[in-house]
Amino acid sequence: MSVILIVTILFNLFAIGTIVIRPRLFHTKLFKPMVHNFKLSLIPVVILVGTILTQLFISWLGAVLQSNLVTSISLAVLVIGLIAWFLFLPNSGYLITELNLTHREVDKVEVPIWYDIISVLSLAISGVLNTALNILLLQFLVIIYIDPQTINPINTPLFWTLTGLIFLLLSFGIYLGRYIRFNTWDLLHPRTFVKKLVDHFSISKNRRDGFLFTLLYGIFLAMFYALTFLNPLLQLIRQGK
Repeated sequence: MSVILIVTILFNLFAIGTIVIRPRLFHTKLFKPMVHNFKLSLIPVVILVGTILTQLFISWLGAVLQSNLVTSISLAVLVIGLIAWFLFLPNSGYLITELNLTHREVDKVEVPIWYDIISVLSLAISGVLNTALNILLLQFLVIIYIDPQTINPINTPLFWTLTGLIFLLLSFGIYLGRYIRFNTWDLLHPRTFVKKLVDHFSISKNRRDGFLFTLLYGIFLAMFYALTFLNPLLQLIRQGK
């Protein structure tokens, strides 16, 4: 488990490093949107970890003070934090879409294609790893809050069905961000959000593309998660039996 976490951190550092030093190496401008998207990809895990730590602290405080009000506040923090995490989650996987290499179109100096391939590929993989890590942390959260004494709650069809649904929903969120240019803050304007959504999917081609994008990206992210982070969870399941 620790090895996977270290590799995830190294991938993130390597990816952002190749982007930041690119202007110095090839005398071109820094592509700031890519740096911005990288920062956004880290927000979900920060929200989730922050929510867990804050909720645990407030819950402990409620137990010490024997206050039902404080305990209720801790639960509210957990719910609000999870909602915020879910809304920001597509930002992690969004880095996959950087593989279109559109940043090369604004370069006034040609950068070797081999450099951008390894740089953007690393960026995309870091986004996929961040996504998988978020899912794993959520699953650990289920273990902590549902029944920390046994692993049985996650060893059920319902648990894995919900996990698969999350992959599909976040993939749909990535589609909305890339092709309708939605971001999380657009939800603060629900009427405009719904209108753009309806207008976009009123076109049959967009409905087909949206369905295929969501399905294929969801499957890809789920398979990558299974390849990297699923084994530590399965080991916990075996130990809990």
